[in-house]
Amino acid sequence: MGALVVSVLLANPASADVGRASFKVIVAVPVRVELETMDQPALLTLTAEDLARGYKDVSARYRVTHNDRRGYLLQIAPRIGLAREVQVSGLGGPVVLQDEAVEIHRPGQDFEQEIALDFRFVLDDGARSGSFDLPVNVAALPL
Repeated sequence: MGALVVSVLLANPASADVGRASFKVIVAVPVRVELETMDQPALLTLTAEDLARGYKDVSARYRVTHNDRRGYLLQIAPRIGLAREVQVSGLGGPVVLQDEAVEIHRPGQDFEQEIALDFRFVLDDGARSGSFDLPVNVAALPL
């Protein structure tokens, strides 16, 4: 019986039409940019020495992760009231903030970057001793 089935299959080979289809797949990956504060004081503490000197220096470190080869924008915005000027170093050149935010294009080769910034807060004439919110806000934004 088994030989009969094989001979029938060989005598009548299966025929099938061959078809081809093509289609495109498009995947849209949303741009993602995240900034993590690694080291930054929660508050800015001003002493009598700081007031006499007229400024306070603070260092901070951040980690930015993103997925855009074009890079991202690093936004640094002053908070009005405590400092009349914020001097920022660590970005390849000096940046000075007064009343408006600054956006700096950062290249996208590395999808994870650590950024070390030094801030000099030039104090308002009316500044007083105490602890205050840091007079600057740092954010990372997609292009």
